[in-house]
Amino acid sequence: MQLAKKIDWEDPNVLTFARIGYFGAQLLVVGLSYGLIAFINKKNDTTVLTYENPAKPSLSGETSTPQTITTTIRDYDVDQMNQFIKSTLTSVVIISIMHFKFHFTQPLLMQSIMPIKNLLAHKEALIHLWGDAPEGNLARPFVADNPLSAITSMFGGGSTEVTAPASNEANSADNRSKKD
Repeated sequence: MQLAKKIDWEDPNVLTFARIGYFGAQLLVVGLSYGLIAFINKKNDTTVLTYENPAKPSLSGETSTPQTITTTIRDYDVDQMNQFIKSTLTSVVIISIMHFKFHFTQPLLMQSIMPIKNLLAHKEALIHLWGDAPEGNLARPFVADNPLSAITSMFGGGSTEVTAPASNEANSADNRSKKD
């Protein structure tokens, strides 16, 4: 960010190069995302994945019931990449409005780098490109990260970790050891 303050953003040539760099980086990310989708389709993992989609909150106070979704790992991974592409394109629209309507120029530099980093660190890229095992944090279905978890933990909020209930085998082993 300090580099962005030293750049002469009033120079039309600098603006042209910044725009080319920004939109080029976005095209690269979308193209690589579609390449990753093709790679996922080529693997064709048809293992069945069943998970519960959480209920969406509403302002009216009505609660909807969670939906059980049955899909394949390939379809789930492709859906995750399509969501990533949509969020990237949404970001392009927002940054473009900020730049062309309100003449903000510094976000062009930062947003030329961040989408590439986000793609390479995406859970699907970690699994399919980098070869990480889909276990732990990479287990499907992916747990959505809470962006406010750092703030709530600073002010003594509850834990954001989800703990799994103990299995029946573990409970019966504990009961057997107490009897002895």
